[in-house]
Amino acid sequence: MPNIKAKSILIVDDDPALLRALTKVLTAEGAVVANASWAGEVMERLADHQGHFDLIITDLRMPILNGKSVLGAVRKALPEVPVIVMTAYGSPEVEAECLDKGAAAFLEKPLDTPQLLAAIEDAFSPPKAIRERGWRHLSGLRKPKARPLDQQSGLFSGSGIAPEGGPWKQ
Repeated sequence: MPNIKAKSILIVDDDPALLRALTKVLTAEGAVVANASWAGEVMERLADHQGHFDLIITDLRMPILNGKSVLGAVRKALPEVPVIVMTAYGSPEVEAECLDKGAAAFLEKPLDTPQLLAAIEDAFSPPKAIRERGWRHLSGLRKPKARPLDQQSGLFSGSGIAPEGGPWKQ
């Protein structure tokens, strides 16, 4: 069972009954739950920097803006916040697309409490592969390409170290 006490969770769904049910389950587990009935509310909160959320759970199929829009906006604005996508209209292709775009989990409705809580626990845990191998294996992951030193702004400023002829001459 995940420890979600005092975690701030935003649930986005256009079905008021599902919002009430999920809110009841998660508040019973100790979470602080906020609701949004359409994706536009999430976009407004992100744009206005309203509130902090530890997790966002969004429906995939909603009017006007869908769960993919929420996922994309959250990944861009708050990449550290996990997003769980849920839907009654799933397919392996849609699931793969959501997971490729950064969803922490993809759940098909109707949801059951153990399934939901397991997805939340996974969302707050390190990636499975890293957990299984241990942290010492992180060094094997691909690193981003380094830029030449003369293109790295401020790297040497104030250090007394500067490449000859570089922009950090003293």
